[in-house]
Amino acid sequence: MNGKQRMIRLTKELLNPIGFAGLVWKNLVCLRWRRYLRSRGVVTRGDVIIKGKPVILRMTGNIYIGNNVTLRSDDRGYHASVYAPTRLMTDTREDALIEIGDDTRINGASIHATEKIIIGRGCLIAANVTIVDSDGHGIYPSERSLSNPVSKPVVIEDNVWIGMNSIILKGVRIGRNSVIGAGSVVTKSIPPDCVAAGNPAMVVKVLDSESEKAIQQATRPAKGFRPIIS
Repeated sequence: MNGKQRMIRLTKELLNPIGFAGLVWKNLVCLRWRRYLRSRGVVTRGDVIIKGKPVILRMTGNIYIGNNVTLRSDDRGYHASVYAPTRLMTDTREDALIEIGDDTRINGASIHATEKIIIGRGCLIAANVTIVDSDGHGIYPSERSLSNPVSKPVVIEDNVWIGMNSIILKGVRIGRNSVIGAGSVVTKSIPPDCVAAGNPAMVVKVLDSESEKAIQQATRPAKGFRPIIS
């Protein structure tokens, strides 16, 4: 919606008593949520659309939210069940960072940054997605009691769609325009312009011819490689 369209809409609402009351209520709600985010140390870079109260656990570090970002924490008006509120958590490291780009929509997702999680612009993150940049605990018995012993940044580029109930693990980079199928577990980086699905997630479809060439080259056997035929 451009500036002229917003002005026309605003004029219509002001001329309509019910519309005017709705506009006042909308701004009061917006102010309330903005104060809530600010009280939790979240830096907003424009309007944030909040549907249901999100959980913000900022131990240290920083959380930056871009303009026109939606944080949904209930499933009213949504096509799927949202099992828990949207959760943004930065851990005890002082440089821990969550950054969410403009026009991104997050629906009941849990995002926990020990080091860094960057989400680009125009992304769609469906219900009950989990994004973490660490294992949470050590995998070896001697390290099991340690919290977040290894972390690697997660980057989700612009215009990525992550299907509901998916899990994005540490060190993953998802290329722009890509789609992650519902229920996937993403353990390795996904190239741009493709669809990936499964556990572990693998590319199942290419959306762009240039990306298809790059994937074919990456998966082509090395020179001198001879497959074993039984």
